[in-house]
Amino acid sequence: MTRVPTRAFAGVLALSLAATGAACSSAKPQSGGITTITVMGIPPTTKAAARQTYLDQVAAFEKANPAIHIQTTDAAFDATAYITQLAGGTAPTMLLVPLTEPAGLIARHQVADLSTAAKDLPVYGQFDPRVLENLKDASGKLYGIPTSEYALGLVYNRSLFSKAGLDPDRPPATWDDVQAYAKQITERTGVPGFAEMTVKNNGGWRLTAATYSRGGAMEAQQDGRFTATVNNPQAVAHLTQLKKMRWQDQSMGTNQLLNYNDVNSGFAAGNFAMIISDPGYYTSYINQFKGDPASFGAGAYPQAGGNATLVGGQAVMVNPKATAAQQAAILKWTDFYYLRPQYDPAAGAERAKSNKESAIPVGVPTVALFTADVQQKIADAIKPYVTVDPKNFAPFVSGTATLQYKPEPPVAAQSLYASLDTAVQAVLTRQDADPATELATAQKSATTIVQQAQQ
Repeated sequence: MTRVPTRAFAGVLALSLAATGAACSSAKPQSGGITTITVMGIPPTTKAAARQTYLDQVAAFEKANPAIHIQTTDAAFDATAYITQLAGGTAPTMLLVPLTEPAGLIARHQVADLSTAAKDLPVYGQFDPRVLENLKDASGKLYGIPTSEYALGLVYNRSLFSKAGLDPDRPPATWDDVQAYAKQITERTGVPGFAEMTVKNNGGWRLTAATYSRGGAMEAQQDGRFTATVNNPQAVAHLTQLKKMRWQDQSMGTNQLLNYNDVNSGFAAGNFAMIISDPGYYTSYINQFKGDPASFGAGAYPQAGGNATLVGGQAVMVNPKATAAQQAAILKWTDFYYLRPQYDPAAGAERAKSNKESAIPVGVPTVALFTADVQQKIADAIKPYVTVDPKNFAPFVSGTATLQYKPEPPVAAQSLYASLDTAVQAVLTRQDADPATELATAQKSATTIVQQAQQ
């Protein structure tokens, strides 16, 4: 699911970049020596302060680049609307898209090839290759620039680990470890060792991530089209393991109809020992749910042969009708607004200082877009403003550094997840539910969903 947020993580601060917000204006080609671009990303009018900050950045950019004029739109990206806008010539020049979208946009030839233009970015050669991989086609051509990414991992309660006789600095690395740890925690503390989301598309989202960690996939591409593959051996294996944890080990509690806030608030209250999340959850853990900072631990996503974790985030992509001058202008804006605080020490320190003053945790690891040496410079620059204990996030940093990044399914991801929720719920609420049978049923719905989405 779309959630707001490696060669190295190095305590990178979680950036508070402007979110996409809904009116669209078309980009006009350069006139009189001025290149005009229409860009997504300005916060909506309901977020007045953030919107003004964004406009201030636009003004600063235009002052530094007088030959470029930016027109803004607070319309969020919508794949269906974009097709209509593209045909009518009203699509924005710069798109800000969630990482569920690039594969489909590339396959349908609806975005521009940036392979050449991107090389003019100041630190293009220092991108972590993994963050670019999901923005390329099969031949290696690049169609997007990442602006922020997160990776799912295992979040755990360090205090409950200690009470159960487990080392809080060594979280489970595999799903078999998770099962064993959850059983021991439940037996020794009485607290459910593991909790899973199962409703409002979250069950399907989590099952997809677990399938990646076992080497499987929920969609496959062939000849430019995608097919649903939710009934796969890896998904069956994961539901089978969850079934054992729920009914045999009794390490997942009794309430299994849990949504995103149920799991996150419950974890912060100490009602669950382990959940799947990304470290960025720490902000709401502290500010919204009032969790104990000392109890928060983050490890890498548990594995079972896939050596992968699910990543989300956003990327800049470009209207295929954009001129070369517009492409260049978009990449300059992308660098100025989105990338610079992630590679320039002065800009990174300024962002960290602002976040600290706004009570936003500083030092929470994200998926770093750049290589280790770049990230170390940022880590050094933001060190005076760090507000978290790096030791609590160290297992996530070291473990995630070796994993592959897998994006969410590219076609109708949310509808696909909804079709899988029922299978996850069945296994966790009915002791006689058969994982393979439940996924075979889900496959029928998923096949229709993916086919209709590509008509």
